[in-house]
Amino acid sequence: MPAYLVLAAMQGRFVSNIGNTYDNFQFMGYSDGADPISAVTSFFDAPPYPIVWADVEYLWAERLADDSANGHLGDYERIYVGTLRNRWERIAVEVLRQISIPDYL
Repeated sequence: MPAYLVLAAMQGRFVSNIGNTYDNFQFMGYSDGADPISAVTSFFDAPPYPIVWADVEYLWAERLADDSANGHLGDYERIYVGTLRNRWERIAVEVLRQISIPDYL
């Protein structure tokens, strides 16, 4: 059983049928990890379906257990999509260095 729910704050606002606007939070899926940050990172690295990451502002994870740290709606441990993308760019540059492709650096 997965250890975490992964949720996202989406870009834009939700507009109800009668015109009220709300923050747009979405359930993204389930993920495993040692902590909320690793669960989000794992989900980002291998999402179970295609996601347009430009639509997502930040992600967070809530543990699937009775945990006093749950229910903060991303007030703690927000992981911004830009941070996750930057991590991939740093990894890609390091791989290119290791295989000696200086023209791309």
